[in-house]
Amino acid sequence: MTRASHPASVASFARHAATGVALLLLAACATPAEPERMAVTQAAGAGFPPKLQHAMCVRNVTGGEATNPLWVSEVDDAGFSEALSSSLDSVGLLGAQGSCRYFIDVDLLGLSQPTFGFTFEVTSHANYKVYDAGGKSALLATISGAYTADFAEAPLGSMRLKRANEGAIRASITQFLDRLRTMK
Repeated sequence: MTRASHPASVASFARHAATGVALLLLAACATPAEPERMAVTQAAGAGFPPKLQHAMCVRNVTGGEATNPLWVSEVDDAGFSEALSSSLDSVGLLGAQGSCRYFIDVDLLGLSQPTFGFTFEVTSHANYKVYDAGGKSALLATISGAYTADFAEAPLGSMRLKRANEGAIRASITQFLDRLRTMK
């Protein structure tokens, strides 16, 4: 190798190495949980009290966090609200805006997330509150939903954590729907 070609090959190697590192960092970036993966889909009207059919609206969802791409996947308020509304719609409980007889407020208390591992178990903790149109409490429940994502579900750790977050919220919404089935 001549002296003249050596700097060019070092520069080429440095560019390729920098590109490889950038691609690895990009692949490891955290992305927020997807509402459609947090939503529950079930048979419409399966065992719910008739008074709840097409009568419920999600009013407030609080406590979520925006995802910082350089840190870990989170669940934000808008995503949780969309997943809950979609879930209510899929079982025939979502009412048209302006004609709701029951209002749902949710406070996401947090996600218990691991910091490292090959399987990620995430547990979501949320307070669900259902009020009738007069403001009277119809249901108050604190629900913890858990989900475990493994390497087979998502090889990248950041994606595995995202899938575990989505599954934990889906488990929480499933339990909430089960509580609604027994609401008097």
